[in-house]
Parts: sequence; structure tokens; C-alpha cells
Amino acid sequence: MANRNLRRIPIWLVAVGDLAVLNLALVAVFYFRFGGVPPATNMEALLATLPWACLTAILLFAGLGLYERHLSGFMPVMRALVPAIFGVGLATAAIAFWVRGFAFPRSVLLLGLFAQFTGVLLWRGICWYLDRLVHGRRELLFVGLLETTRPVLEKLLDLPQGLIHIRAVLKPGDVAALKQDLPMVDGVVVGPGVPHEHKAKVVALCLDLGREVYLVPELYEVMLTGARVEQLDDLPVLQVEDVRLSALQTVIKRAVDITAALLILVVLSPLFALAVFAVRFSSRGAVFYVQERVGYRGRVFRLLKLRTMVENAEEETGPTLAQADDRRVTQVGKVLRATRIDELPQLFNVLKGEMSLVGPRPERPVFVDEFTLVHQAYRYRHLVKPGLTGLAQVYGRYTTSPEDKLRYDLYYIRNYSLLLDLKILLRTVPVALSPSSARGSGEGRDKTAAILALVNATREEAAAGKDG
Repeated sequence: MANRNLRRIPIWLVAVGDLAVLNLALVAVFYFRFGGVPPATNMEALLATLPWACLTAILLFAGLGLYERHLSGFMPVMRALVPAIFGVGLATAAIAFWVRGFAFPRSVLLLGLFAQFTGVLLWRGICWYLDRLVHGRRELLFVGLLETTRPVLEKLLDLPQGLIHIRAVLKPGDVAALKQDLPMVDGVVVGPGVPHEHKAKVVALCLDLGREVYLVPELYEVMLTGARVEQLDDLPVLQVEDVRLSALQTVIKRAVDITAALLILVVLSPLFALAVFAVRFSSRGAVFYVQERVGYRGRVFRLLKLRTMVENAEEETGPTLAQADDRRVTQVGKVLRATRIDELPQLFNVLKGEMSLVGPRPERPVFVDEFTLVHQAYRYRHLVKPGLTGLAQVYGRYTTSPEDKLRYDLYYIRNYSLLLDLKILLRTVPVALSPSSARGSGEGRDKTAAILALVNATREEAAAGKDG
């Protein structure tokens, strides 16, 4: 087992490596373009451009989550690098033109994109490999009742098994087993529904041994994020503020929505036209699909989408959520859903003021009624305008459970900022490049046998310990 006291490669070192590779790749392409002897005028333009290009790269890489630690393998890094390098290339071209006109050859900019992407991808691959080499696979314990936390355990088993391994499943009150197994693992995942006193014991034991602890928050606990510490006489209390945006935040958000929606419509108009053409001639039915959704303060509005299913798809089944390998989805519709292009018409809903670019995704009235009966906190989603994209869409899938989506939505509302909106918009791009984000709820391997085997192995180990 790896030495758990060692830290992973520092983020600042990763960032320095990114900048070094970006600069060296561009300089190398510059020398290649001019046969090893670039003119002084062109070199001056290059040197004047590099500092600003570096600043842009840091901002884009940070916004796309490339300086955050994840346990999701290397593929998310590769997807995020595509828009990151493309954005750096566009910024470099704009800065170079502003600094020194046409002293920056277009061939350098084009070749630079490929060189920079290849170089940074190789550098990031080395960092990822070294992290794994030093730390190996992360061993985790899972604490929770199988009856109530099975969906969470299934999600953990969905993670790359070369990166993490669930060593055992423990009941919340089994402190003896936790103390016995904790020294041999890297951390503990605590599922929802675990009583507070048991959570406190798990956290305390992990802190004492220097182990990581991951808590799946209850819905009300998400509402506590951002709470301020106040005092009543000498009594410390947490003040939970209202769950809505301020008047200033609302005005700024609306201004950004209008400006960005118009810009996106102009830039993506060729893609939009191509998608309309594909839907129109690939299957019978209308191009656009109009559906009632619940929006701000519970008001119902008509949401626009490109049609991705066969005509009258719910005529026999009634309202149903998306499923894996849904036969109602057309071949063109699968592509549109995987890339989120089917959501583009909702930019008109944004311009009308019915939606925002970022916010909780609007649901249909029948599902809102069902979800609200199960989770009373669901109504808080309607205290902000629904969004074209959101935290749940960036980190989840079409079929992520309503409860998990609600956790993301409540966290977004409690921690809203313009910077958070910009991050979500940036991270929507690599998500659109990942078809797995749109897969159905039934996809993937059957994890029932794996879960039962894991639980049974845990019980056998506990019994063997008692016999010993």
C-alpha cells in the first residue's frame, strides 16, 4: 500500500508545467515555420503575446476544472483540454493581432493548437501516471444502510476501479469494525440517512488517523452551506439566510443572459440550421417540440426543444422519464441529446425571460408534483429561474436521480455568484463532448451481484475476526 502521508503532485507545479508546455510548443512551431530563423519583428510579437496568453490559459484551465482533483479517471481531463486549448488559441490570435497586427502568421496559430494540445495532454498524462504510481488505488470504506444507500454505492462502483476500491460496507453503528479497518484504507464514504451521532464518530475517527471522509449530504444540510455564524448573547448560532437571489444579482444575471444568449445564437447559427435540417428530413413530425415545464415561482411555461423522439412518443405510455436505449429516440435524436444540441431552442426561452442560461433544469408539472411529495425541499428550486444548463447537468446525466439533482440545484442556489455561472457555462462544453453524460438510467453493468458479493465478504471477514 502506498505511503498515505505523501501528497499528490502540487497543483501549482501542474499549472507551471501547463504554461511551460504551452509556451514551448508555440515557440517551437514559430521556429519551425520560419526554418529556424524567425524575423525579429515576428519574435517581438510572440514575446509580447505570451504573457497575456498565459493569463488566459490559467483562467480557462481553472474555469474548466483542470486544477481540481477528481476520482473520475483521465477521460474528463482529455475532454476539458479540447475547449481549453481551443480557447487559448482564439485568445492568442486576438492578442497577437492587437499587439502587432499581422506579425503572427496564421499557420503558426493553426499548428500551435495541435502542438499545444499534444504537449499538454502528454504532460497531464505524466502527472496522472505519477500520481497513480505514488499513491496507487485509493481504498475506501462505505458506511451506510444498504436499503437506503444502495444508489450511492452503485455510483461508487461506476467509478474507474483502477482508481478506487470499496473495501467494505459497514453499518453506521459498527464502530469496532470501523476502527479495525480504518488504518488500512485512504478514506470513508458516508451515505445519506446515517444518524448524526454516527456521522460524528466517523468524522472524528477519520480526523484522528488522518483519513479522508466524504459525506453525502442530506437535503437540509445543503441548505446550511454559506450560513453565517452569529451569536445570541454568548450562544453561537448559524443564521440560514433566504434561499433566493438579491435584486442586484437578479439584474446582473438577466443582463448576462440576454447578451450571452444573443451571442450564442449568432455563433452557433450554422450548427442550429444543420440540426433543424437533420431533424426535418430524418423522421416524420415537427422539427420543434413544445412542452409545458414549471419555472420561476411555480409558473408553467412552454419550453422549446428540437424533437429527438418519434412523433407522439408518449401517446401510449403517458409522461415517462428517459431510459437507457429508449426506442422512442431517433438516430438523429441520440446525437442531439448526447451533444445537448437539442436544447439550443431554449435560448429563445431565455430571451423571453422564462429561463436563464444557468439554473435548475425545469421539470414537467406531473413530475414536479411527484418529486415534491417525496422531497419537500424540491419547491426551493423554483425560487430562481430554470436554466439551460446547471450543476446537475455538468456533473450528472439525463437520468441522474431527482434527489441527486436536487442536491446540486440547492447547492447552486445557496452559493450563487456570477463566477459560478461562468464556471458552469465553461464546463458545459466538455460535457457536451461526452456522450456518456446523456446515457439512460439502465446503462452500464449490473451491479447487484457486485454489491451482494461485497456485503457478504464484509460479513465473512467480520465473522472470521470474531472466531479468531
